[in-house]
Amino acid sequence: MSGLEQWLADVATTALVGTARRDAPGAPAELGVRPAADAPAEHRLLDGAALVDALARAGARLPDALPATEVAPPEDLPVCSDTAAQLLHLLLTQPPVTKATRDDLVVEWLRLATAAGQRAPSWLLPGLLAFAAGRRHVARALGTAPGERGAWLAALNPDWASLLLDDDSLALAGVADDWVEVWPTLPTAQAVPAFEAGRRADPAAARELLASEWDGLSAKVRSEALQALRSGLSLDDEPLLERALDDKAKSVRDVAVRMLDRLPGSARGARMAERLRGLVRVKGTLVRHLEVDVPDAPDQAGVRDGLTAPGRGATVPPTTWLAQVVHAAPLETWTDLTGRAPAATLKMVRDKDVLTWLVDVVLARRDREWAAALVDQGRPDARLLALLPDETRSALLGTWVLRPPQGLDLPALLNAAPRPWPDDLARTVLRAIQGQGSTSRLALVAGPMLASALPPSSAPEVRAALDRVPEDATYLRRALTETLQLHAFRTSLTEAFR
Repeated sequence: MSGLEQWLADVATTALVGTARRDAPGAPAELGVRPAADAPAEHRLLDGAALVDALARAGARLPDALPATEVAPPEDLPVCSDTAAQLLHLLLTQPPVTKATRDDLVVEWLRLATAAGQRAPSWLLPGLLAFAAGRRHVARALGTAPGERGAWLAALNPDWASLLLDDDSLALAGVADDWVEVWPTLPTAQAVPAFEAGRRADPAAARELLASEWDGLSAKVRSEALQALRSGLSLDDEPLLERALDDKAKSVRDVAVRMLDRLPGSARGARMAERLRGLVRVKGTLVRHLEVDVPDAPDQAGVRDGLTAPGRGATVPPTTWLAQVVHAAPLETWTDLTGRAPAATLKMVRDKDVLTWLVDVVLARRDREWAAALVDQGRPDARLLALLPDETRSALLGTWVLRPPQGLDLPALLNAAPRPWPDDLARTVLRAIQGQGSTSRLALVAGPMLASALPPSSAPEVRAALDRVPEDATYLRRALTETLQLHAFRTSLTEAFR
């Protein structure tokens, strides 16, 4: 071992045991370093460690030459104003608002920049792309704001490469050109996600591939690939789903039933409609209503269509078969039986279980007319409300804020309302809070939402409310103050892109 190597080892040993047990070794003379003899031992050890680090860095081999990176293409959009850049920098590094609101403001900045035909400055691109990488809703709003250099920079980092792709391009990006040829050879762990990506990219090709390879696939792959058909599901998939109803694996048959439930216009939907028609009768003279019978145990054809087979030991409740028929039959079956519109038809249904199943069907089919009818019948379900047009939803919410129906989940409904709230809903909530008091349930529920939900046009009402709220109502005063601050920030954003 040379003197230099010995010294390196001694420095490491002294650092390990401490200068109280071993003195710091002096540097070898060949290094030409003057020792600091009068310095404390711990200082001399630190000097030695620094010298070791410098030697290690100086002696490091250069990496093999990497291919030169292509130069970023020239920009075709003007950079945003200094004010707009400073506002984005503030949001990314020192946001003056909550995290959730910060994300919304970054999205707003990006949309304003794209609409104005401007881009973010180069010095903000790394921070912007890193911020968007963990937030898909922010990535979707990037638009043209990163500019050519942003696209170039994103392509250099695997974590950023997909940020500037739209949903269709993203689906294609996960699929190799020859995926149809290689898919049958993939192990199960890779076959299912590859099929899901292929289905999103080209539904017809995926369906044809699954049909052609069906008999050679395991039950696990058959069932999971069949489930992937929910992306772009259409009546074109019906022949394959009908084939799956006869599959020997129960897991495959169950998936086929769930997929066909989403296709009420299929032949199975027609068969279920026929079963439902045999169970429903219009009764009454003055007040007409629907009487719904439970079905008998299903025959072999019914079991094939997804009705639970009668058990040999445990008894299957007939309501189970009725629920399965209701879930599978087209909604039009009910209106055909009554000759009335959905709202009038629902008034004729007295069975609470049937109404609950109909809610499930309407949600699965995303039927707006039936959703509005159910809400009108006194079912203020947030999921049903989400199917309604924004204007209708906001008008109903305004009514319910003042007179909440029994069982209403007001926080969920207000939180699900489109942001910012329409002016009428915003005014209603503010007036109701002032009328009910700062400690009311409405104030506690709506307070956290006010900053992001109230539109800028409500600023005068917010200031007036703040003047009237008692000084000791700190919770509500803070919410109103944050709302005004956010409105001021949004105004600055808008002005920065004019």
